[in-house]
Amino acid sequence: MAVIESIASNGIFVLSLAVVAGMAFGRLRYRGIAFGVAGPLFAGLILGHVGLSVPEPYFGLTLALFVASVGLIAAEDISGVIKTYGPFFIVLAAVMTAVGLALTYVSATVLFADAETALIMGSFTGALTSSPGLASAIEALPAAAREPYQIGHSIGYVVGVVLIVVFNQLYPQLAGLDMDAEKRTYEADVGGNADERADVSRVTFSLVGFGLVLAIGVVIGSIPIPMGPLGAPTLGTTGGVIIAALALGYRGTIGPITMRMDRDVLSELRTLTLGLFLAVVGVDAGAGFVTTVSDYGVQIVAAAAVNSLAAIVVGLVITRGLWNQDWITAAGGICGGHTDTKGLAAAIDATDADEVGAAYGNAYPFALLFMVFYAKVLALIVPVAVG
Repeated sequence: MAVIESIASNGIFVLSLAVVAGMAFGRLRYRGIAFGVAGPLFAGLILGHVGLSVPEPYFGLTLALFVASVGLIAAEDISGVIKTYGPFFIVLAAVMTAVGLALTYVSATVLFADAETALIMGSFTGALTSSPGLASAIEALPAAAREPYQIGHSIGYVVGVVLIVVFNQLYPQLAGLDMDAEKRTYEADVGGNADERADVSRVTFSLVGFGLVLAIGVVIGSIPIPMGPLGAPTLGTTGGVIIAALALGYRGTIGPITMRMDRDVLSELRTLTLGLFLAVVGVDAGAGFVTTVSDYGVQIVAAAAVNSLAAIVVGLVITRGLWNQDWITAAGGICGGHTDTKGLAAAIDATDADEVGAAYGNAYPFALLFMVFYAKVLALIVPVAVG
């Protein structure tokens, strides 16, 4: 019995089990549809629900490694994305997050007015998976409303993660997208505007360079951004590392250190860390989720689902309908506007194109700042009733 308990409490075993079981599930197809890399997320949810866990540092480590590898691969296309679409991604980030704000207001004051207000409000930052937004809201709310808001956020977070991941896995299949054609369109629209850096050499892999991306990314992500009465949020690990990877990868060298690495090597590293990262997210999110929902009602789940799906649909209409973007660019922009790295992971897996990270890197920082702002606005416009 002691041996079994020792194995079950081993984080490496739990993480590996979630990846293996999840990838096996993800490969199953029904009428041509498969969940792919979303498998470890669902396996992790089940393992977390039955009481298994992984050490807290696993989340930050797998997240940083995944984002760094994606950013370095996408770095060569970042100039093309900026030149092609300019400020479009700022608009996308503003609109997607504003939709979440508006629907949360409606949910809290009309649709679920009989539920505890702060619980429903928490679904806003949870559904769009924004920790800086959560911190911003907590600062603006009265003390008695903070705990229920955090509970609503935690439930909404699980719902938002599942929906954005499933969307990125299933939409290309259900829409019958020809991914080769989408990639050709991407190369024609974005690739032609990218700066060719023939003067920059490439190495198989640079441990020093990769470590430099992580270190500088953590520093960037930790710098407070003064926003007056809204506080001073930070970009966090995701924002800091993606910016560092895109910037350093585009530059190519830092003194004697080469930042351009073999794309095949980075892709293999990305695949490994992607599976590990989603498994960790699932295990963490699965712990206590069912119990919390049963205690506080399915109204929070419904509110979060409405927020997340509406933001995704609006992002889809803007990127594909109004701007006629290729799916590589659109998927990255939608995930960035949703402030969700898990969605980015699923989008890269579904498209088999790391270039998704370039559009994500353009939209994410702005979406994060809008979430901080809108969280304060929500706290001001919704009358909070606790209990």
